[in-house]
Amino acid sequence: MMKLTGDIELLERFAILPTKMQKKHGRRALTKAGRLVIAAAKTHVPVRYGYLEESLGQRGRTYGATVLTVVGARSGNRFTYIDPDGKKHIPAKIAHLVEFGHGGPHPADPHPFLRPAYDETQHSTQSVVATEMAKGVEMEGI
Repeated sequence: MMKLTGDIELLERFAILPTKMQKKHGRRALTKAGRLVIAAAKTHVPVRYGYLEESLGQRGRTYGATVLTVVGARSGNRFTYIDPDGKKHIPAKIAHLVEFGHGGPHPADPHPFLRPAYDETQHSTQSVVATEMAKGVEMEGI
């Protein structure tokens, strides 16, 4: 979880904005930051058939004045595939198994891709969020 703590003045000016404007500019900032994480994750994801890499995406959420972006494998018919052995795979249901590994009769070692992507883009995503928030504050004239 990333928390913007740097520029106190910017955070205070952003807090003055009405909730609707905070949501608007917060979603915009987190969407741009999420794209950086997704691009980095796509370079780390192990490729078997390429469907897990293709399914990586983000979804924005708002709860009251809180805005967040969830980055991970998306689900749906567009991302469901049948491998050459005839087995149906949904990348959203196997992403955590690839990331953390699993036991069982056919254990697999972990192949992390989201955590390293988050770690390597943390500073750049924070600067993107701060820049977009500053643009939003300037756009609203505060």
